[in-house]
Amino acid sequence: MINLAFVDTETTHLSVDLGDAWEVAVILRSFDDNEPADTEYLWQIRSNLATADKEALEVGRYLERFAVPPNAEAAWTGYEDGPVLPMTRLAVTDAIRNVLSGAVLVGSNPGFDDRFLRKLLGPGSAQWHYRPVDIATLAAGYIHGATDTTQYPGSDSTVALPYSSRRLSRAVGVEPPGPDTAHTALGDARWARDVYDAITKENRNG
Repeated sequence: MINLAFVDTETTHLSVDLGDAWEVAVILRSFDDNEPADTEYLWQIRSNLATADKEALEVGRYLERFAVPPNAEAAWTGYEDGPVLPMTRLAVTDAIRNVLSGAVLVGSNPGFDDRFLRKLLGPGSAQWHYRPVDIATLAAGYIHGATDTTQYPGSDSTVALPYSSRRLSRAVGVEPPGPDTAHTALGDARWARDVYDAITKENRNG
């Protein structure tokens, strides 16, 4: 079975032309004898803030959460209440490339993360599947199918366009991240996984 990579990035700007990913989380779901196993990864990368957007930094709480030591280019930050391990930028990009190789990306607006990951890793480094899975689109389709809705999506506030990922998440029984974990890369990656599982497990059990 193909690996799934629940991903999220925190960035210095909403535009990939002006900003960079400074935090990357991946929850890699691999399958051994068809049994899923999730492994969490979390890195931070020092970025040039010359073109950073103040609001983007505030949303991700950059000043509060950036943990890369002063003399380091990047760091492993995946140990909760544990050590921060300095790394080179090259070591981090190699690690991300290896973890994502051959996987299907799953996230909340994963196209956004895809663009920033491609910029971070460099040309030709995107070895993951070309078609990511957006949890909002997945949830909207599931709700339509479950309720056998024949009306235009705009007639139902839950699946009205443009989609609200938080509203759709609650509709499938998953509470979105609270203020302590929202807009943290790992918190949002876990959220994407939980929404995906709520929908696909429901389908399997049905």
